[in-house]
Amino acid sequence: MPLTGASYTHYCDTQYAASSHCFNASAKLYQMDDTVDALYRKYLREVITQENDKDKRETDPRCFISGLLILRYLERISDHACYIGDSIHYSVTGRSGPRR
Repeated sequence: MPLTGASYTHYCDTQYAASSHCFNASAKLYQMDDTVDALYRKYLREVITQENDKDKRETDPRCFISGLLILRYLERISDHACYIGDSIHYSVTGRSGPRR
């Protein structure tokens, strides 16, 4: 799943931002969060479309639910990485992060 790789990269960039106090890293975190959110919404739409499309082969609904839950948790991890980036931005500059 592409979302798993994006979440891991997001986590690594959060660590880099924390250790280097790099302002560009926090901007990259926000861009990656948008990517992870878009991937989550895309999968959600695919599941809904799959549900309404009767011609496709039958799939166990538990697979869809498990996939959605995993993707939702990864999306939340991405959100928390941005919160960490906001905290780093505040601790370095004394100003709120750009997304707050």
